[in-house]
Amino acid sequence: MNSPARALKATGAAAAMALALAGCGGGGTVADPGAENTTSPDGAISVATAHGPVELSEPATKVVSLEWAYTEELLALGVTPVGVADGESYDSWVTADGAQLPDGVTEVGSRQEPSIEKIKSLDPDLIVSDVDRLSANIDQLRDIAPVLAFQPTESPQLETMRTNFGELAKAVGKQDEADGVLADLDAKIDSVSESLAEAEAEGRPFALAQGYTTEGAPGIRMMTSESLSASLLESAGLTNGWRGEPDDWGMTTVGVEALTRVDEDATFLYVALESDDPFTGALADNPVWTELPFVAEDRVRALDPGTWLFGGPLSAMQLLDETAQALDA
Repeated sequence: MNSPARALKATGAAAAMALALAGCGGGGTVADPGAENTTSPDGAISVATAHGPVELSEPATKVVSLEWAYTEELLALGVTPVGVADGESYDSWVTADGAQLPDGVTEVGSRQEPSIEKIKSLDPDLIVSDVDRLSANIDQLRDIAPVLAFQPTESPQLETMRTNFGELAKAVGKQDEADGVLADLDAKIDSVSESLAEAEAEGRPFALAQGYTTEGAPGIRMMTSESLSASLLESAGLTNGWRGEPDDWGMTTVGVEALTRVDEDATFLYVALESDDPFTGALADNPVWTELPFVAEDRVRALDPGTWLFGGPLSAMQLLDETAQALDA
């Protein structure tokens, strides 16, 4: 499956968008949430993954993460990975509380092409990524350490994120911590739902987008109800005002003309780099954009550029907070 940005032929800031999103998906199946045989009598751990169960003799302590969502999730569990891919870019794109990488974590190359030699030099006892990124080198990585290959796009994506987070926690012996993080996420959903109700914003229509430019042309990814991020906002009581055809990630990539299909009463929420914001840049004087009801009526809200729409529980809580603030709830 193609990633959200693999088709971009980007330069400058748009290249950063391509790097941030490239290669985010893959085939296979999600970890089985019903797999209860997690620990054998001899203490071994069985972790459900998209490629079947992975057996560990004990919880992993030296983990290499090749995908941002799992880097974030390890940090949420109190586990600092020994190596990460694209760590410098991660710090710009993933800014949720608790998700910051500490100093001293080794860069192992890009998420598209991690360095096998750098990973091997770290002597990890676990490697984690998604099925798409691992398709080209999983055998080489398995020669180094057990590999967890998760599938993030299985529907419903919000529940898939929870399930895969729990399986990763199992692998590092942090199931109690995972339960606590997910309880915090549930509490956040309830809190934002209550705030929306108090602000008489319950059921308010929204449209959630990610914007970028490539070769001077604006690109817009609209999040359908199939996406993790939009379904999260729906779980807090909002109504998705975009009903385009979803790709595997639950997004619809469109031009500005398609935004005429957004519900007229929707508030338009978006994430974009400050240095590459098509809604304040390339589209600012575009008559199609300026005449859209949510633009003309000042219902466009930029969220924190570091709100990662494809992340784990910490990014999910950040998105809920950003949305509540944008809606004055």
